Amino acid sequence: MTILSGQNHPTLRQLRAVILDYGDVISLPANPAVIEQMAAKFGVTEVRFRELYGSPRLAYDRGTLNAHEYWTVIANAAGVRLAASDIAALREADVDMWSRLNPSILAWADKLRGVGLKTAVLSNMHADMIAHLQANGEWTERFDFLALSSALGMAKPEPQIFEYCTRGLGVSSAEALFIDDREINVEAALRVGLNAIFAPSMTELRLALERLGFSPLPEINCPEPNATATLQ
Repeated sequence: MTILSGQNHPTLRQLRAVILDYGDVISLPANPAVIEQMAAKFGVTEVRFRELYGSPRLAYDRGTLNAHEYWTVIANAAGVRLAASDIAALREADVDMWSRLNPSILAWADKLRGVGLKTAVLSNMHADMIAHLQANGEWTERFDFLALSSALGMAKPEPQIFEYCTRGLGVSSAEALFIDDREINVEAALRVGLNAIFAPSMTELRLALERLGFSPLPEINCPEPNATATLQ
């Protein structure tokens, strides 16, 4: 499903910027093997672990909870006790499994800047992941602006973080297109006047952009790196 503001999309002709989510857009999906290992660490099913992992995640990504507090909340809900070494391993695995980049999206970001569009990353991202980007984030130089939640004390779908991002880009909401794999964030972006596309996969993103007559389009035939993250 595509969600975009405006009838006949007149604002697309006025676009000056494209804003991309990180997880499942710029990054490849989380490594399912690591999810399985994490679930085993807590003695729960994968389905239950995903529920536990997601429940306090917004507070973690906003910076309201630190890493130790976040993993302790999950452990308490699962009825287990974690040693300091367990938390350290979980933190490392959580970063590793979100660190595989989507080369097709990065190549598209280059194309967007090549035709004069500004680009930004707007992501709910906890402090460990931001630290990883600071050490390994040469790819972020392809973007004009970064809005990373825990560094700001706000997170999607809160309206303030969208407004912060457009101000940083120097564009109005109507001049920006936001792309995310979660409908709740897309709907929030629409409420603050952004153009927005719900794109849970590369194929759906390209089809949505094609239907809108947007150019340049992302290619979806770039090779993907192997999943390598492990949980000790």
